[in-house]
Amino acid sequence: MNAECRPASERASATFACALALMLWILIALSGCGSGSGSGGGGATASHLMLTGPANIPSATAFQFSVTAVDVSNNPVNTYSGKVHFTSSDVHALLPANIALIGGRGTFNAVLSTAGNQTITATDAGTSSITGNSGTIIVGALANAFLVGNYGAKGDGQSDDTVSIRNAINAAAAAGGGSVVFNVARYYTTGNFVVPQGVVLCGAIEGPFDVAGVDPATTAIAPTLLVTSTSGPFITLNGLGAGVTDLLFHYPNQVKSSASTPTPYPYTILMNGAVSGKVARSTVTNAYNFLDIELGRTMVQDVFIGAFNIGVNIDHTQDFVTLHGLHHGVFWDELESAAYPAAIDSWVLSHGTALVVGRMDALEIHDFSVFSRYAGMLFTDSPDTTLDGRTAWGQGSDIDLQSVQFGIIATASTQQGYKFSNLQVNAAPGLGQAAVQLKSGGTYAADVLINGVSARGTWALGAFPTPQAGHLTLANIQ
Repeated sequence: MNAECRPASERASATFACALALMLWILIALSGCGSGSGSGGGGATASHLMLTGPANIPSATAFQFSVTAVDVSNNPVNTYSGKVHFTSSDVHALLPANIALIGGRGTFNAVLSTAGNQTITATDAGTSSITGNSGTIIVGALANAFLVGNYGAKGDGQSDDTVSIRNAINAAAAAGGGSVVFNVARYYTTGNFVVPQGVVLCGAIEGPFDVAGVDPATTAIAPTLLVTSTSGPFITLNGLGAGVTDLLFHYPNQVKSSASTPTPYPYTILMNGAVSGKVARSTVTNAYNFLDIELGRTMVQDVFIGAFNIGVNIDHTQDFVTLHGLHHGVFWDELESAAYPAAIDSWVLSHGTALVVGRMDALEIHDFSVFSRYAGMLFTDSPDTTLDGRTAWGQGSDIDLQSVQFGIIATASTQQGYKFSNLQVNAAPGLGQAAVQLKSGGTYAADVLINGVSARGTWALGAFPTPQAGHLTLANIQ
């Protein structure tokens, strides 16, 4: 009996059976295609996609990330071969075109450009439920830049940003170096920081900064670090190329200018392992001691220093140290709009020294200005008696020492001695002792040559008293 002669019920049953068989065939065929899910070992199918990549990247810099198809237990599904489509929270991202995974895996290149916290999303092009997101990727504002705000720093002048800043420093170090960037804000800190090789702490705008009539503890006028720690140097530069630029350091718990004695703090910055280190375009207010240089091949340039006791100390160094464009002033008076001299200035005029030099080779000083200190510069032996040679030598030009008891005190130097040109010294009213004095007591008597010197005011010992030891040579005295 042919099909046309069969009863209608039989023909309907046969049609249904054929349709069911066709549907099963289609499902089996699709299961072997890259339609979105695939079978793995033991019959597992892809549930979602897993993305792995870096946690920190510089802006506009290519990097790699990987995509893996996994089942509900996060086991890889090696038979998955679906096409994957990529998107990102960064609207300027450069992402791969749709591409099939091979063996359930793939490694791809991407570029993110928008600074901040970004993510990448991968989605099966045919089955949108199979998808996955990367972890947060912190994108630096510039290549090799690590914004402290991306690591949780608030900059509100109250929250402790110590841990966040350390995390940014660690991220830069892990990347092989980079800039740890501070925006115009007040970053309150309770701890200390070690800056390793290739890492520079820097502000987002260029300094140094003027603090006249502004309290940096309450008003953000620059990228500002509020320093409260008393447990050691606030920042230790401890690696090749480590540095600090374009920052304002302020001590909010320091005494006011009406006090008679400042509160002692450790050095703001210690350079003891930073070959080719640099401190540049920065300002410090209310420090007790500012900068301690214990290693050569360093540079300090364009810095405003408000330190009650010692501005810059140099010791244990070989090779050159260059100081260029340093200004030591009474910034504590300026930020409080206090009339000079305030009460605290009397202490500074009896104790403060802008520059102290112990063991040192090849010191270079240029454009160096000082206002209101006991001594502008002190050249002496290193207090470390274990050193084989405890003295120094160097040269400088364009040095202006105003309102000081002593302009230069020298108790020791190497045989090369110190040579200066264009030196101006002005006595503190009623307190001037000597513009340049060579004292005895050093391991090697000091040798100082000055070509072009002007000494103004009244000096109790005379502007250039007879040296107690060593040699003082003066030329072109005004």
